[in-house]
Amino acid sequence: MTKILLAFFILSSTMVFSQKEDHVWISNWSREDDCTNSPWPELCGASVVDFNQLPPAVYKGVGMTLDLIESNTSLCNQDGELILYSNGQSVHDTSHHWIEGGEKINDSPIWNNWTWQNEFGEIRSNGLTIVGGIGFIPIPNQEDAYWLLYPNLENVDETDYAELWASKIEKKIDGTFKVSLKDSLINDSIFRMGDITACKHANGRDWWMLQFNKNKVYTYLVNPFGIHLDHIQMLPFSLRTMCLGQSKFSSQGNQFALTGVVNFGVAEGNDFVYSGFDRGTGNLLNPKYEKLEGARNLSAGLEFSPNGELLYLSYSDRILQFDIATDNVLDNLIEVAKVDSLTCPNISNNVIRFGQLQLGADQKIYSAIAGTCYFMHRIERPNEKGIDCMVTERAITLPTFHFGTIPNFNTRRLGPLDESEYDTLGIDNLPVSRFWYEQDSIEYLSVQFWDVSYYRPEMWQWDFGDGENSTDLSPMHSYDEKGVYEVCLTVSNENDSHTSCQEINIGTSAIGDQPKEYAISLFPNPVEEYTRLLIHDYLPENARMIIYDASGKRVHSVKVRGGENNIYLGGLSQGVYVYEILDVGVWVYGGKFVKT
Repeated sequence: MTKILLAFFILSSTMVFSQKEDHVWISNWSREDDCTNSPWPELCGASVVDFNQLPPAVYKGVGMTLDLIESNTSLCNQDGELILYSNGQSVHDTSHHWIEGGEKINDSPIWNNWTWQNEFGEIRSNGLTIVGGIGFIPIPNQEDAYWLLYPNLENVDETDYAELWASKIEKKIDGTFKVSLKDSLINDSIFRMGDITACKHANGRDWWMLQFNKNKVYTYLVNPFGIHLDHIQMLPFSLRTMCLGQSKFSSQGNQFALTGVVNFGVAEGNDFVYSGFDRGTGNLLNPKYEKLEGARNLSAGLEFSPNGELLYLSYSDRILQFDIATDNVLDNLIEVAKVDSLTCPNISNNVIRFGQLQLGADQKIYSAIAGTCYFMHRIERPNEKGIDCMVTERAITLPTFHFGTIPNFNTRRLGPLDESEYDTLGIDNLPVSRFWYEQDSIEYLSVQFWDVSYYRPEMWQWDFGDGENSTDLSPMHSYDEKGVYEVCLTVSNENDSHTSCQEINIGTSAIGDQPKEYAISLFPNPVEEYTRLLIHDYLPENARMIIYDASGKRVHSVKVRGGENNIYLGGLSQGVYVYEILDVGVWVYGGKFVKT
């Protein structure tokens, strides 16, 4: 028998749109609260990927001790500031300690199956090993109140079904959070564990969430009154997989897909489902099922391109791309990347494979690794077909190692379906302008601008600050000379327009007589083999990173550009080094790093 949770609340007149709730990603699998005695103390602890600046910053999560394996979610406020994160067993806040009532959620006799004992003899949660097994859903019309949903596996061996549980989390008067309702049963007949992801209803306020039995879909509506089973939809096929794969809605909310591993290492051991999705009714539209060929040895990843025309599937050893703009999705499959043979230095002999996928706020798709290491892969241009999408292996070096995890999020920055029959709440898509830029690797005066605006922009107007303009979505622009320029992007639709501006500094004339403090960072530090130099607000003319050993001898030099630079330092001996960044002889920045 299916049990449904119904909770009733007083409606608030305030409507808050999601903006930056997914901007901080956390990974951690150290099983250490104090990394001093770790076999790899420099790689122990949590890593953070922070999209509040683009390209995203990467740094060590000081004080974060919650382990996150495959069930991983985090939540930021409207300004992109981290407020909560969870592994499906515990809930932590910005103090990096469990919130009131959040030390033990998903509490059952098997809770200790996913725990470990720290160096002080205390029991700590290890986290559920279920992809997409945890997710926050904001409660509509209630500020700072959230549902946290997760599967419970206590009875799965006896019934072949998991249960879906929920806890309610609210902010207290003192600004901290508490679990006000814990471990409430939503459904006791869930065959496919995980899939905790939600899509905004066509009214722009409520949420849809799908949960799967073998041949049916439980369609839940999350509104100000609670979590409701809206209807059950029968599928024209039966799923074989219980977990080990992702499910996703497209950014536009009109498509849905899922994948999962059925049998490890067995051909046709993988399920794949693709469907349209009706945001008004919550129905899957013409769902299609396929047994994918090829043996997969670890959990699968899946993600839509930002424009919703392509779908990516990670296959451990390769990444596949589906052209979903065509009539027959399953017949339009292209292999866009195949993993190389590199293994994780000093940790394991396992090849660094592709894992779970997640679209970032920079409109690039990030891949966790399938296994344990400290890298992330990335699809640089996911709207491009074929190999032009540019898959970069080990695009980001994290400061600490993790176990094949990437945060699980809802479909964000999605408003109502304007002028549809479901657009009844007076909510409009008011576009928000946001963009970032990268310097061309060859011509320093050429800049690639990337639009990452949201709430259905229909028109783009770029002002590059030099008298030139563009109406392209993400234009490349070449300046005639170096200098300081204010670049503005105005996005608009029939409801409104919005403008954002950034100052860009190109070449040494932007430095002036007095050196300016630019936002430049080097991480990880200490350095094992690779480090990542970020130059956020300066586009150099011809810059080099010059490295000196402890005696002052110049030992290495590498050209760098504005934005992201992945730098190989594996050839240096262990020790302390000094570096400086010079742009055509002008000092820009300097610092130290340790080579291990």
